[in-house]
This record gives sequence, structure tokens and C-alpha cells, in this order.
Amino acid sequence: MKKLLSHKLKEHELKEGKALKRIIISLSFILFFSTNVVLAEELTEQKQILVEGNEKEGVYLYATPNPKDELFTDFEVRIGKEIFETYGWNAPMREERKPELHVVDLNKDGQKEIVVIITIGTGTWVVQKEAHIIQQVETIDGKVYEEMDIENPVHTIERDFKITATNKTIQVKGRGHIWNAENSCGKTYYRHRFPFYQSVNWKVEGNQLVANVGLTLTHNCVPAGFVLKYKQKGEIYVVKKIKVNL
Repeated sequence: MKKLLSHKLKEHELKEGKALKRIIISLSFILFFSTNVVLAEELTEQKQILVEGNEKEGVYLYATPNPKDELFTDFEVRIGKEIFETYGWNAPMREERKPELHVVDLNKDGQKEIVVIITIGTGTWVVQKEAHIIQQVETIDGKVYEEMDIENPVHTIERDFKITATNKTIQVKGRGHIWNAENSCGKTYYRHRFPFYQSVNWKVEGNQLVANVGLTLTHNCVPAGFVLKYKQKGEIYVVKKIKVNL
């Protein structure tokens, strides 16, 4: 009887030992898998890099490179010790489309604003850029940096001007003036509504934000355009002056 009990006890201990061994092996596998997943994520995670900087003003533009999509994403503007996070900014990683960084006093208040110009696309007679203005404003919590609104130059032109084109002539009416000119392209794909968005070139000239918008008549001919100069009005930058180049 004692031998039988001893034998059964040994069998029980053996089963428990095997069960414990299986548990240890399973836990080891889970730990190994989890560790490798974390390491893989850390290795594939892209860190932000410096895209453009103004050392004199202590302002730097950082972004996360995405080589797969050939884009810079998750832009941050570092102003001294402060970090301004952006939303929805994307820019090609190509060297010829590198974002521009300007630190200028746009509103002539003695405080410099930060202007970032991003090139979205370029091609034959095509320039697509967007401008962003980051400005320090006073709030109930003190001074903070915010992105200001900018009046859309395409909407302004479509609102203030009536434009018609034929294969021979171009006419622009608006803001109390009429401009007439020969169509140097010799033809037009558009007669009353034009794809202005194909040619929007933002610039900083001196201490002023400027948008050059082309009047596209064919895929490779832009015979005229508009130059829009901006000023601040409250929380938005609006068009101060428009010059018609026809």
C-alpha cells in the first residue's frame, strides 16, 4: 500500500513538473515575441529631423521623414525653448521642393512672425505652394504661438474679377478697372472659369507676404497673372492690394 501511494505521489509530482515546464516555456515565448515586436517598432519608428533653420532668430523647422511616401510629415516649429506643433502639413522630400522658413515682421508691430512656405507640386507652368503664418498672440493664459488664417488668393480673384478669354483676346474686369490684351497663347482651354490653383506661388518680399497667381489658358501657357499683397486684419491676413499683369 505504501509503495502504491508513493508511486502515485511521484506520478502527480511528475505531471505538475511537466505542467510547470509548459507554463514556463509559454511565458518565455510570449516574452520573446513581445520584446521583438517592441524592438521592431523602435527600429522602424522615424525620428524628426531638421528641415530648415534660422540660427540668428533661433527658429527651426523639424519634420518626420516618410521615405515610403517620399513625404515630410508631423512638422514642428521650434522657437527658442518652445515647440509649436502643426496639423496636416505635408511636403515632398525632394531637395528642389524644400520648405522655406522666414522670420519677418509682417504686421509692423515690432514682433517678428514665422512664415513657412511649402511646395506641394511643380511642373511645366505649374507651381502649387501653401503658406503658413505662426504668430505670438496674447491670451488669457499669456502669450502663445498660433497659426493665423490667410485669405485664399484664388477665392479673392474669383470673387473680385470677371475674366473671359478667347483664342484671340483676354479681358479682366474688377475693382473698378478693365484690362484687355491679346491672347499670346493663340488658344485657350478655358473661357470663363480658370484653374488658378495650378499656379499659386507664395513668396516673402521684404517684410510682406505675396501670392503670385497665374492665369492658365492651356497646359503649357500662362500669359497673365495676379500679384496679391497681404496685411493683417484681426486674426486673419487679407489681401491689401492686387496687381493685374496682363
